[in-house]
Amino acid sequence: MLQNFRIEIKWAVIYTIAYTLWMYFEKKMGWHDSKVLLEPLYNLLFLPISIFLIGLALFDKKRNHYKNEIDWKKGFISGIILSVLITVLNPVVLFITHNYISPDFFTNAINASVDEGLPLEKATARYNLNTAISNSVFDRLSFGVVISATISYFIRTKNN
Repeated sequence: MLQNFRIEIKWAVIYTIAYTLWMYFEKKMGWHDSKVLLEPLYNLLFLPISIFLIGLALFDKKRNHYKNEIDWKKGFISGIILSVLITVLNPVVLFITHNYISPDFFTNAINASVDEGLPLEKATARYNLNTAISNSVFDRLSFGVVISATISYFIRTKNN
């Protein structure tokens, strides 16, 4: 059974590494410091990379598992499995990011929010690891499903 999902596991790990590197890039760009409140917008810049990586994963599945014959449903199911695996691995990225790459992220976000007029209690509730993990679960699954559905449509084998 696990053998059937070897490609999805491989690409989920690749995605996780890429996203960890992206977090390091964000930190180096100052998006976790002085521009911390704009970080969610900057994080959307990773979306084309996500589309590219999910596309590569589905092409890999089509080529190496289905021998270049795939319909939309098979591609979509593979994409959903990939999205779930990415979602399961994403807390690891967040742990690494907020403990090693950018340990001051939440403090910076809370302070910047308070400076913008948000009460400290609300800022503290909004910027913490648990909230980040909850948000990432929704984001990874929803974006993954939409991206997978779209890419599966374009890579499906056309019947004449």
